Amino acid sequence: MSEKLNDLAGKVKDAVSATVVLVGDLNGDGKVDHEDAKIAAEWAKTRAGVAVDEAGKIGKEAMRSDMVKDAAAGAAVGAVVAIPLPVIGPLAGAAIGAGLGVYKNITKKESGASQAKSANNESDDVHAKLLKFHDLKEKGIITEAEFENQKSKLLKL
Repeated sequence: MSEKLNDLAGKVKDAVSATVVLVGDLNGDGKVDHEDAKIAAEWAKTRAGVAVDEAGKIGKEAMRSDMVKDAAAGAAVGAVVAIPLPVIGPLAGAAIGAGLGVYKNITKKESGASQAKSANNESDDVHAKLLKFHDLKEKGIITEAEFENQKSKLLKL
């Protein structure tokens, strides 16, 4: 029984060694050695360089974002304000400031959107009133002068 186990262990060892050579033999010389390690290190270095370049591009694009600018400004102010407060400290102050900067950015965009929506509603309202006065003029209910008077009031000419 012991002989069979030794034989099996030898076969497993040979299979593992063959697998290591197949996977690790990068230069094809039939063995895993220092040259294969150099090849692997160079490959990893090249791939890491590509990853760093991509991360840099993404970082530059992110820094152009208004939200990131607001968060950075908030973090700087929060860190400076929190320096004399030992309970909070500059790191926590920066985190709080960054959160406030992001909040400012989000509410600024929502405010801008609601102002644009309000301007569109006012524009639609003026247009509807002009159409109403034009219809009244066409039906003879108001005169041309009255129509022009109302039109100038609406358009603030």
